[in-house]
Amino acid sequence: MSLKQALKKTARSTARTFGFDLVAADHLTQGSSRRAKMMNYNDIRTVIDVGANRGDYAGELRESGFQGRIISFEPVASAFQLTSARAAADPNWEAFNFAVGATPGTLEINVASHTAGSSSLLPMLQTHQDNAPDIHYVGKQKIEVVTLDNALAGKLDTAGPLLLKVDTQGYEAQVLRGASTILPHVRLIECELSFVPLYEGQPTFKQMMELIDSLGFEPVNFEPGFVAADSGYCLQLDGLFARKH
Repeated sequence: MSLKQALKKTARSTARTFGFDLVAADHLTQGSSRRAKMMNYNDIRTVIDVGANRGDYAGELRESGFQGRIISFEPVASAFQLTSARAAADPNWEAFNFAVGATPGTLEINVASHTAGSSSLLPMLQTHQDNAPDIHYVGKQKIEVVTLDNALAGKLDTAGPLLLKVDTQGYEAQVLRGASTILPHVRLIECELSFVPLYEGQPTFKQMMELIDSLGFEPVNFEPGFVAADSGYCLQLDGLFARKH
């Protein structure tokens, strides 16, 4: 065994004692590199980031070299504070403290324990709890809901081609239904899809595929996301869709 191999084995063994695992760096960046290539191919100038959470998605875009405009939406106050702080240091990144849906109004969002990452306007189902027992709802928060059509009115005159990213814990279809005016400007959609419902009333993978197809987009990439703890089955994934030619 070479010194490099021995060091890797020791590092991995140490990480596992703390409940972590080490993977190759190229594996971690494969998805973002593929997205960056697709964004470049489609001449994406602006990203609409719905469900920004702590701003990690936008941060990943910057790390991959994207220098265009980012418009983020995050409804949960604690997560929005983190996103807005990061956006404040980036002149080409705007952040708004709204949820996004099919109709404007005021609703209560279920706030999750996991740094708001699993917060949803929908009740969490047992399947989610069984496979992520450390994540649960810790309270509710009244939030304002906007449609993308209303929120972005007058903001896209010089935006260029768009990537619309939607990560809203089962509320993705509602977001898309409130975006009919902006969709003609969208060339790529990145969206969470679930093979099994994780939230009450969440559309299935098949239903979301049919909806996105009806909007004029076709799948070009999938990345595994939430995986069942016992079986290893993929419960949820991230899909990238490009406008049909």
